[in-house]
Amino acid sequence: MNTYVIVAVFFISAQHMQAWPLEVVNVQDFFENQTMNMKSFFEEQKNKVEKAFNSSYEDAIRMKNSVTNYVDDKQKKISSDINNYVESVKESGRKVTDSWSYLPTEEPGAVMENPDMFLSVPAIILRQGYTCETHTILSQGYLINVHRIPHPKAGGKISKKTVLLQHGLFGSSADWILNGPDKALGYVLADAGYDVWMCNIRGNKYSKEHVSLKSDSKSFWNFSWHDVALHDIPAVIDHILKVKGDAAITYIGHSMGTTILFAMLTLRPEYNDILKAGIALAPVAFLSDLKSPLKSLAPIASNVAYMEMLYGSHEFIPKDSVLGRMTKSCDADSMDSLVCKNVVFYICGYNEKQFNKTLLPVFLSNLGTGTSWKTAVHFAQEIMADGSFQQFDYGSKDNLKIYGTEKPPKYDLSKITLPITLFWAENDLLSSEKDVQLLFENLPPSSRQIYKVPDQDFNHLDYLWAIDVSKLVNEEVINTLNNAYSADSASTSLWGQLLGSGK
Repeated sequence: MNTYVIVAVFFISAQHMQAWPLEVVNVQDFFENQTMNMKSFFEEQKNKVEKAFNSSYEDAIRMKNSVTNYVDDKQKKISSDINNYVESVKESGRKVTDSWSYLPTEEPGAVMENPDMFLSVPAIILRQGYTCETHTILSQGYLINVHRIPHPKAGGKISKKTVLLQHGLFGSSADWILNGPDKALGYVLADAGYDVWMCNIRGNKYSKEHVSLKSDSKSFWNFSWHDVALHDIPAVIDHILKVKGDAAITYIGHSMGTTILFAMLTLRPEYNDILKAGIALAPVAFLSDLKSPLKSLAPIASNVAYMEMLYGSHEFIPKDSVLGRMTKSCDADSMDSLVCKNVVFYICGYNEKQFNKTLLPVFLSNLGTGTSWKTAVHFAQEIMADGSFQQFDYGSKDNLKIYGTEKPPKYDLSKITLPITLFWAENDLLSSEKDVQLLFENLPPSSRQIYKVPDQDFNHLDYLWAIDVSKLVNEEVINTLNNAYSADSASTSLWGQLLGSGK
């Protein structure tokens, strides 16, 4: 018996002995009874402990089972939800594939009828299978982008024979490619073996960035074609020479592109020797005999420009203006196309047989790509200048500050020594026979040639989009270029013979 039992015996015995009479107490019985009581007591305590322990264990098991069951149930539910979702996706996919598939198919309305209405110049050129490069030239802070077709569609070596194309008013490099590979001069020249560079005037959509000026500021738009002639085209020519190292560059301009050429050769006469030859399509220098109804707008051009600029519009007829948005209605199949065609004929000259109806919306969507009011006013001044080809007229007071004279100086055409061929047409309302003849007479005899387009209805824009432009214009352009380069080759060959003979 351990110490805890002995203590318990004496404790219990003492309590009982106090209550019991001495005479009836039998020690042995007493101890036997106490032993039984103790066993019962401890058995009861043991049972309580076991019961408590078993109860706690069972509770714990029940809790564990409950948690496990909860987790299992949730996992099953999540798994079931995922499976149901996957099956629903599969079912939805099966339904969708009934009407739409990843397999190649023709979706109604997905194909553009006239991609050239929406694509950029490089995209149009690449779509036609030619190579296109974009060169960015810095000039007075303006970033001038020039698009280049370096070689024929079939590829090959880049030729030293280089042609720089300059578009007219409201135009862009798109002017030279919109008539397609067989007719557009950019493609024709490339396939003839020339390295073709197509410039974009400052302010149009391809050259509408400046390193510091905002494109909606007066400072950005404070230029005319004079500034392009003085700075931009020389910078482009210098860039071409830097890229190629050795190049024989010919300049071809249309309308304002010719104005820029004449002005540049008088302002920067050194480029008479740098360039190989010049071709002026629909030349514009003198405008005293303008046949177009635009002549009636010339007297009020400055006032209109002044009013426009008061309201903060320094760009001339932006694409988002009322007139700019007019081109969107000139779809080839709409009734408005007739109106648009008649507007073009009214301004430039009527020529139905050379008019390409499907090309009209393409051409107009690429027209009006940005120029300045100052450019428009400068041309209006030329119309009012009584046969003078002169710099911008700021008024007598400001002319004295800028030029030192009350009247603006004239461009001295006698400084032009570059061989130039003038292409003119009888029905061109913007470049009349009288004004072209006046220009021809003011060019030095040794540097001038003239070619009349053999179509009495040929107009100002037919150079870019006429149906028979290849026969009427392009063939003569190629002949003129070939003569210019062959003459150079002949003189080089003669020089070589002289050196060889020791003379």
